[in-house]
Amino acid sequence: MLEHTAWRNRVDEEVAVEANAFTVMLGRSGAFDAAFLSERAYELGPLSADRTILGTFGKHSVEVLAVGNPAHADAVRQLISDRAAKQDETVRWGMASFPAHGATTDELWATAAEQMLGLNIAESKEPIWRDPYMTRLGALAERWAGRKALLLLGSEGVGRETVARVIRRVRVAKAPFVSHSNPRFDRAQWTEDVAKAAGGALHVRRPFMLPEQELRAFWSASSFQPSAGIDQGVELSGLPPDRIVIPDLCDRPMDVLPIAEKTLHLVDAQLSRRRSMLRPEARALLQQAQTPENVRTLRNVVIRAALGKTGTEVTLEQFDVPDATPIELGMRAKVRQTERREIEAALVGSGWNVTEAARRMELPRRTLVYKIRRYGLRRPGRAE
Repeated sequence: MLEHTAWRNRVDEEVAVEANAFTVMLGRSGAFDAAFLSERAYELGPLSADRTILGTFGKHSVEVLAVGNPAHADAVRQLISDRAAKQDETVRWGMASFPAHGATTDELWATAAEQMLGLNIAESKEPIWRDPYMTRLGALAERWAGRKALLLLGSEGVGRETVARVIRRVRVAKAPFVSHSNPRFDRAQWTEDVAKAAGGALHVRRPFMLPEQELRAFWSASSFQPSAGIDQGVELSGLPPDRIVIPDLCDRPMDVLPIAEKTLHLVDAQLSRRRSMLRPEARALLQQAQTPENVRTLRNVVIRAALGKTGTEVTLEQFDVPDATPIELGMRAKVRQTERREIEAALVGSGWNVTEAARRMELPRRTLVYKIRRYGLRRPGRAE
């Protein structure tokens, strides 16, 4: 039995190797306590001594890494479920397989957690945005909805797919929105997702896994509206001109607490319990330290804390993120100060020609426009 961090490290290792299929399973049951889980870890030995790894997170919860084919994962799940049934308890399971359901530990954990709890965060009717840049982006959704193809730039897990969903459902709310998350090209899965998206939208989390022919067909499709998310800095030649930059969560601190509280309340609703509250020190950790760095990780951290809490308050101790030290926070401030000075210098040197300044800094123009707004930079002499 491993603590969550150690268990997560083992999943990270499997992701890095990319050689084996494996399944992440999350289970929740009233039968789960230290004695029950320790006994199950012993029983799993004959199934696969070093390829089935159990971890603990929250209260009455277990996480399983089952390396091998799906039949092995099913055998592990069945064994644990059968033992729980002997105590008149059921197990709520959530499962995510690599590579079909994601390419990162956070992505796989999030998929399994939402399935286990019956959450559907992606389908929330309104995004929880408080950052001025993000609220402005939401206000422009109607304009973007008319664009045939969209490319969303930003870090992994920062919310590119959420933005795509918001834009695409503006005009036809009930049209299908299909997300293709497989990091490897699987023709059968690709064909199935294309068919499901007919009349709606198809979003590809990793467009460069597509063969060249399929990628061209995707961008020129007429049966659905295509969108995709890629990391900034990736070569953009040949891709659609309509691009939206999604900033990292650490650059939009006003969004941190609303996202955390919304996630917490969704968990409360699914577990049919009173609405929980974040204690002041827990709020300070999430907001001031600005950890974790992206939306998906933040949601995962909150879900684990919500499942581990007792009473109606989530405390600092229930978050498995390290507090940021003053040195770390000071370094972040210095990095931002340096970036601000460089942007100001580029703007002054180009006579406040934003396009030219972006060229000199080797940044997409939209990225530079966002940073200008973030730092509150204004051309000398321009009215407030």
